[in-house]
Amino acid sequence: MNRPSPYVRRQWLGREVRRLREEHGVTSESIARALGFPRQQISALENGHLGPDIDLVSGICDYLAVGVNRRAAIMDAAADGWARGWWVADAERMGTRQAIYADLESGTKTLTEFAISLIPGLLQTPAYAAARLRSEPARHGDGFDPATAVAARARRQSLVLAADGPRYEAVIDESAIRRRAADPVIVAEQLRHVIAVCTNHPSSVVVQVLPSDTSITGHSAPRSAYSIYRYRDPQGSRAVAVDTLTRDIIHTDPDELNPYVGLHSRLKAAALSSESSIRLLRTAAESLAPTEGASI
Repeated sequence: MNRPSPYVRRQWLGREVRRLREEHGVTSESIARALGFPRQQISALENGHLGPDIDLVSGICDYLAVGVNRRAAIMDAAADGWARGWWVADAERMGTRQAIYADLESGTKTLTEFAISLIPGLLQTPAYAAARLRSEPARHGDGFDPATAVAARARRQSLVLAADGPRYEAVIDESAIRRRAADPVIVAEQLRHVIAVCTNHPSSVVVQVLPSDTSITGHSAPRSAYSIYRYRDPQGSRAVAVDTLTRDIIHTDPDELNPYVGLHSRLKAAALSSESSIRLLRTAAESLAPTEGASI
């Protein structure tokens, strides 16, 4: 978990190279001619596509006479952007969308989520995750393997809950708690699992439930599930991943990030306390599959 997200580092590097170019008033064409690289390769670098060419990045720093400290930060980001995390080898089998999330989770300091209709993936039990994967086959490619996907989700969870993992906070809409997204017994076990995770990791995991009838400041109405990532890199990078039906939209530009950060603060304020949330989760689980001798 301590290695920075290669995706996020490439995005930062691309913005920094573009900023350098604009500061010096030079075009990507002129840099390409001077360094002997295709202009398209510089465009790909600035857009954060694929692993950056280390020689190209070094050449740009030389050409623009970048100072020692700034150059070191740029070259570090270039090296991080080339990294191949554990998720790369099995990306197709575990699902390319899940591989993106595994990338984004790497090197996080805090990980904050809002779940609108389902329990967040980082809190899902294998049975619940498998049931959801079976229900949405159209979301996955030909090489997708459900067993690999469930195992990858378990690995992501273990990394987040490790001693050196990030602080994890989730606001879960009550509809995700009440919805029977799988067999009632599976859902009940899932809700009890969330309680167990919170109980076993009280200093690093916080879950709050957003009641359906609560009033949110400004009458905010969240439109989708999202995850907010804050990183341990020197630049204090951040990212937001927005879950949509067909793909995940990832923002790393501050202007696109800040509205989500502001919205989440309002959702947290409107949500139940962690203690009240656990009571609601326990009651909901008992209503689905009562434990022996328990009373609701």
